[in-house]
Amino acid sequence: MNGFETLRPVVVGVDRSEASHWAVRWAADEAAARHLPLRLLHAQEWPVDRATDVVDRPWAIGLRAAGEAVLDTARLLATERHPGLEIAAALTEGRPVRVLREAADEAAQLVLGIRRSSEAHSALPIGSRGASLAGHLGCPLALVPEPADGVSGPGPVVVGVDGSECSRAAVGFAFEEASIGGAGVLAVEVRRPAEAGRPDPVEESLVDLSEVLAGWQEKYPDLRIRREVLTGSPAPMLAAVATRARCLVIGSRGLGGFRGLLFGSTGRALVHRCTVPLVIVPNCAPA
Repeated sequence: MNGFETLRPVVVGVDRSEASHWAVRWAADEAAARHLPLRLLHAQEWPVDRATDVVDRPWAIGLRAAGEAVLDTARLLATERHPGLEIAAALTEGRPVRVLREAADEAAQLVLGIRRSSEAHSALPIGSRGASLAGHLGCPLALVPEPADGVSGPGPVVVGVDGSECSRAAVGFAFEEASIGGAGVLAVEVRRPAEAGRPDPVEESLVDLSEVLAGWQEKYPDLRIRREVLTGSPAPMLAAVATRARCLVIGSRGLGGFRGLLFGSTGRALVHRCTVPLVIVPNCAPA
């Protein structure tokens, strides 16, 4: 048991989309590897005032039946992947973002699927509403895209580092994820072009990386660890280097190149560009 693994479940928000199915697969793998239960969650936002008695109306019965079918499909996917996994399912009424935020309070990890598209479409709201989840959860948030054929692969866990406390929490999660998945760790610091003009920027960044990684190298001595310093815009550079990664891990808030990463155009670009699971680790997560 470590800082991120608790007896809390891995919670995955599910719906009918293919993106949601990929999220269930990721969540089931995470729960099985971490010896945690899996909780499937489907939120329904009813189109009428709850004060109205609609329990026995045909459309209400049909709506609930459709929700139960979504959960049954997700349960089957998870069970086929990990037959012995402890699985619970919940059909909940309410706005999805609110339901997910409340569920995250009792979760070891919250997992959502996102569709691969040129627009900010998602299996559950990850656009203007979903962005409110990032940075305001007490657990890591994993956004799992529909994989691009022949692109994603069993590469290292890539973690973005900028020297902030937030990125230190992300490093801790990255090492843990690499350990349970039998992968290596690639720690990346992205410097913007203006910063690259400073004396010995690469050497300075490599020193920063070594300091951040030192304790974790001792804790996980068998992991293969690499460091890389890149110059450019953080989102496209991180997405490119993580093309064949197991996942990309970042902090929800940061300094320098990562400031406001998930709340502006840079964050949206990263969600759209990333072809592998993107894990956002809150600063409050234990290191």
